[in-house]
Amino acid sequence: MLIPAAHALTLTEAGYVLNRSATALNKAVDTGVIRARQRKVGSAVQRLLGPAEMRFLLVADGLDKDLTPAGRRRLYDAIRQLSFDAHRVSLGEIELDLGKIDADLENRLQRLKALREWVDIERGEPLIKGTRVPVHMVAALARGQTVAEIVEDFPSLSREQVEAAIEYAKAYPKRGRPYPSRSLKRSLAELAELGAFDEVDGAADVAGPRIIP
Repeated sequence: MLIPAAHALTLTEAGYVLNRSATALNKAVDTGVIRARQRKVGSAVQRLLGPAEMRFLLVADGLDKDLTPAGRRRLYDAIRQLSFDAHRVSLGEIELDLGKIDADLENRLQRLKALREWVDIERGEPLIKGTRVPVHMVAALARGQTVAEIVEDFPSLSREQVEAAIEYAKAYPKRGRPYPSRSLKRSLAELAELGAFDEVDGAADVAGPRIIP
């Protein structure tokens, strides 16, 4: 069953589910392609997308070349009027079966739900469940390291935990200063390979007292 409207997703969550950027979804809202609910979070206003918007975007992906702007608006309005358990939408004499679209969307939503089960939230910081390792720190390392290298640097983590952290960060990006893309252990090892910590031969390199004529 698709998510009810009361549990709409943020644009970053919806972007992960739909494989789109939050920027693209913001643009779709700004240009009137879809509508978004609004929720106030502190002093900011957060946009939310419900199942109708996500269903429409998935359907429109396959019909984009066949729909005029007016046709897209009619399709969107028709989908918005559907109940959560209805899988057919009519546009005049044309009827579309949303069964495959809805099954795909349901699978993507379940994947998002499963990601949250890999994480503990402590004082607002997502940690890999059962550890003290920040999710976003591990995800940041994936920008410069392979999963195998991250597991090597953090032997207490499994490959599945690392992959889940990377995916979680796509749906829930870190705010504020980002973590570095190389682990301290690996950065120090690379510096050592470059000779940054090699000792200088004291006898050869230390200058003796200068004699002034």
